[in-house]
Parts: sequence; C-alpha cells; structure tokens
Amino acid sequence: MSAREPAFPLVLKDARFTPPAAPTYYVLASDGLYLHRDTPLFRASVPVAGGIPGLEPHGARLELRLPRLPVRLLERAVGFFRAVYDRWGGEGILILFYAPPADGRGWRFALGAPPQMIRGRFEAGRFHAELRLEYGACARPASDFFKLGTFHSHADAAAGHSTIDQHDELYEAGLHLTAGAVHTDAPGFSAAFVVGQTRFALRADAILPPFRTRRRFPPSWLEQVTVACGTAAPDWTGNGHGLAAR
Repeated sequence: MSAREPAFPLVLKDARFTPPAAPTYYVLASDGLYLHRDTPLFRASVPVAGGIPGLEPHGARLELRLPRLPVRLLERAVGFFRAVYDRWGGEGILILFYAPPADGRGWRFALGAPPQMIRGRFEAGRFHAELRLEYGACARPASDFFKLGTFHSHADAAAGHSTIDQHDELYEAGLHLTAGAVHTDAPGFSAAFVVGQTRFALRADAILPPFRTRRRFPPSWLEQVTVACGTAAPDWTGNGHGLAAR
C-alpha cells in the first residue's frame, strides 16, 4: 500500500453502488470521474478534470513486445500496393495478423486482403481515383492468428497518416501502417499504435525492416478490389451510376 493515500474515498459506480458514509468522495462512473460533496448548504456531484489530489501521476504509455515484421511480408504488401496503383491509381489495404509464440514456435505474421472499394471518376479518357478507401472484414488465416492491425497505401502521396486515417484508426485498436510513394522504388512508411482511442506514434524502422524490393503477392488479393465509377467508361459494362469493374 502506498504511504500516500487520497484524502477522500474513490468508489466505483456499478449496479451495486451505494454512496459511502463520507461527506466528500470521488465516483468513477461510465461517463467519467466525479467529485461528490455533501454539506449543510448543498449536495452536488461535479466532473473532475486534472486527476485526484494525493495520487501519483500516471500518463499514457505503450511498450510494444512485437519484433520487426518479416521483410517478405513488407515487400509482398508493397507489391500489392504498387499493382493497385498501376492499375487504378488508387489506394489499397491489407489486414495484419499475428500468432504469438507458443509450443516452441516464435512470432508468426500474415497478411490478408479484405473486400475493398476504390471510388473515382472517369475524365479525359482515364480513371481518377479518390483518396479514400472502403473495406470490409477479413477472415483470419488460421484459428491461432489474431488481428494485429491494418496496412494501407497512399498511392503516390506521402506515407504520413492523414486526418481521416487518424480518425478511422482511433476506434480500431492495434498497429496501423501506411506506405507512401508506392509508384517509386523507394516507398516511405509511417507507423502508429492505437489503444483505447489513444494514438502512439512509432518509428517505422522499429516495426519494419529495410525495404529492398517488391515481391509477388497472391493473385486473389486483387480479386478483392472493386472499382466504382460515377461516369461510364469505354468498354465497361453498367449504366454509369455506381458502375463497378475489376
């Protein structure tokens, strides 16, 4: 037990909550921390900002136990991102999976391509992809694998996480990687880890090995990509509204 204790009790408000027999106490509830005071003049509960006096500060922190991801995984992902860019000029996304060490086996990692849609328009004889991507769920490669996070590309833009990226990733715990300038032989990378809507920026080289070259990837990954165009293009089928092609 700490030699320093809070001056007032701290109670949890659950289904069995009973107010303590104290004129002043703190309540930790589903909507935050409150200070309750009961005096001859008033009874009130007010939200608390800045912590509880008498306790030591804590602060957000992250200690990752992951090793660097395998270089083949990285280079296979970049191969997919480059293929998506060369074909549609858009972004692609892959789901990262991991299996923790067990039964004498070390860390294992895998990639999966979820169903994903690139939206854009057809102008001056070519498709122009929008800088956004919609995607769905992706099955685990095996029962002993768990979702680690996401890895998506920014086409020919820089690798940094955009404001939209940060908002989308805020509600998805795990590792989030981006690849930029995938149209070149020297793509860039950015990394972050999210826990409980708190975002931790990471050094990309602490997570990813040095990139060497693009690798072949499963052809089935490209089959997960759907392109939606609002204006009909030559040799494409459809009515020009929500037109889809692969």
